[in-house]
Amino acid sequence: MRRVLVVAYYFPPVGGIGSLRALGHARYLPEHGWDTTVLAPRSPASQRDEGLRFPEERVVRSGSVELSRLGKSALRTGGGDMRAAPVVGVRGAARRAAHAGLYFPDAQVGWAPFALRAGTRALRERPVDAIVSTSFPITAHVVARRLASAAGIPWVAEFRDPWSELQPAGLRRRRAARLERSLAGDAAAIVMTSPTWAERHARLWDRPVDVIPNGHDLAGALAPAPSPGFVLGYLGTYYPGKQASLTPLWTAINELEAQDALQVDEIRVIGTLDPAMLAQLRARGLEDRVHVTGQLSHAAAVARLAACSAALLAGPADARGIFEGHVPGKVWEYLATDLPVIYVGAEGSDAARLLAGQPGTHLVHGDDVAAANAALRAAAGRRHARDASAYSRRARAGALALVLDRVAGSERSAA
Repeated sequence: MRRVLVVAYYFPPVGGIGSLRALGHARYLPEHGWDTTVLAPRSPASQRDEGLRFPEERVVRSGSVELSRLGKSALRTGGGDMRAAPVVGVRGAARRAAHAGLYFPDAQVGWAPFALRAGTRALRERPVDAIVSTSFPITAHVVARRLASAAGIPWVAEFRDPWSELQPAGLRRRRAARLERSLAGDAAAIVMTSPTWAERHARLWDRPVDVIPNGHDLAGALAPAPSPGFVLGYLGTYYPGKQASLTPLWTAINELEAQDALQVDEIRVIGTLDPAMLAQLRARGLEDRVHVTGQLSHAAAVARLAACSAALLAGPADARGIFEGHVPGKVWEYLATDLPVIYVGAEGSDAARLLAGQPGTHLVHGDDVAAANAALRAAAGRRHARDASAYSRRARAGALALVLDRVAGSERSAA
């Protein structure tokens, strides 16, 4: 069996989509011929999910200097790892200056020297045949490139999201684009998570980009008792401005209830409720239906989702540019349930195209209240058998193993 080192800032017991993806790689790559070791920080500035587990003997932990923690301490702002410091005036200006000058390529850059030292030692003690790094943060790619170059082995760079185009316009974006292009040029292979992003960056970087979407790890894990009544579930964070307004759906609920055609008993927000979503609900008199679970472990969150009557997804507000390729990670978990899925968002996005081909999914574009009305009617009382095995993290690890086979094989041939 060949060996691979996965460089991941976000890794269990840290939670979130980046950690879940890296965990899937590490857990299932051995089934596809790649024995896996992970390089990760010991105490990253991120939320924890104690329900996520991976054998620690297969993880190389390093120290890190967490700049966000240092900044909050220096400015005496309070707040934790998951909340931005609420500062204005002189302290706010100092924070912005620190971000511009020190946080490059990102706030995790303080991990790099420790990761390089720990990774170099690990590769000396137990050589590997390839390295995979997963970003965000870009610092993971910077570390992996150095390690791969020193060891003379191929390196696969996985971009879970675009990076440079999301930077503030001006010098920082140009600097980010130069670094991004340099990383793309040095990697033996590049992986992105959606077709549009892969096509866009293949043109930008003038090289092939493999597509390995996100996935789920829920096979056989979901059999909760359904909640009573009609419960509309929303999993995760809502990003106003970037994601479409859900007002058409709230308006449709008002209309259907006025016609005595459908009663929505609960709107379950699994996570935290964004003020913008609360304002939408309050404007339609629906705030009394809202139940907010707060932050849960990943296992508890998907169980609470699976007990709902239908799953709600907010797609991009505008499918032009990079937002066309954004496919929320929760989509795959939605499809792994038997719930009807109601998508509200721009037409023509990768997420909309994916859902359009699935049973039990209903698309609402723009401000189409009539489509939202029809979606709610169609979702009520329905369940849908879907074969989501091709979307499992086991299958995604198999796709990554093929990329590793390719680059490691070409490396051996070149040698």
